[in-house]
Amino acid sequence: MLNLTTVPASLMSIGAGAIGIEFASMFNSFGSAVTVVEALPRIVPNEDEEVSVELDKVFKRRNIKTLAGAKVEGIDVGEQQVVVTVVDSGGKSQQIAVEQLLVSIGITPNTADIGLEAAGAKLNGRGFIETDGYLQTADGIYAIGDCTANSPWLAHKASAEGILAIERIAGLHVNPIDYGKIAACTYCNPEIASVGLSEARAKEKGYDVKVGKFPFSANGKARVLGQNRYGFIKLVADKQYGEILGVHMIGPRVTEMISEGGLALTHEATGESMLQTIHAHPTLYEAIGEAAHALEHGSAIHI
Repeated sequence: MLNLTTVPASLMSIGAGAIGIEFASMFNSFGSAVTVVEALPRIVPNEDEEVSVELDKVFKRRNIKTLAGAKVEGIDVGEQQVVVTVVDSGGKSQQIAVEQLLVSIGITPNTADIGLEAAGAKLNGRGFIETDGYLQTADGIYAIGDCTANSPWLAHKASAEGILAIERIAGLHVNPIDYGKIAACTYCNPEIASVGLSEARAKEKGYDVKVGKFPFSANGKARVLGQNRYGFIKLVADKQYGEILGVHMIGPRVTEMISEGGLALTHEATGESMLQTIHAHPTLYEAIGEAAHALEHGSAIHI
């Protein structure tokens, strides 16, 4: 896709994770007619369910067609177009013709036939490298980044792993990375950012959950920017102790604001401590403080 020299009239993305969604949003902005197909029940399935619902609404307003819970049963590649046979969530089959097709259903590590096994490295069935908490896979062999197993495919995660591995090799004291507290960002329009547990995942883990939300429609800075039609901040917390378990955002510049959520998790912040933090006005990030008010008191101040 990055080698295209012209904008396709139509494009389909098979897969609605971060990569598929980012390309779908980008090429829609360029003028392509875009369709997104996802086998799981909702787009951006790794995000909080309410974020998925909000993005789907915005994509529909942008005339991006989304087919969640759908399966691809055939792909016919011709000289001028690609015809994709899709069975939707209701079992109805349809053929969709597009000029370009992007398959964005994951990555494959480049670990085959380079001698890793002979050197003692441990690979799983998909070719990803198994490591311990210090990124070591065998004596004297460390692995970082997307080739490692059971960790997110994120550049900032890989950078942190590289620092940890080098410091470990140098004999310094290091602590294993807590992968549950690494922020994930999706650079579509609207932007998506999250860190920690979704509401559903927190409940699955046995937490008695409380939630606070605040929409950007009530945020003055978002109105000034003309980006207040959609999006929200959502805080997920443990009801018993108030500890923040997850922070979920969709809206303007949220990939810049998620750092406060990361600090909240790493410093075991509570909804009370977040609302006591005075957020500057007028800013987008004061929506986080409003969400904390909603979390602790049942409603935000300015809505």
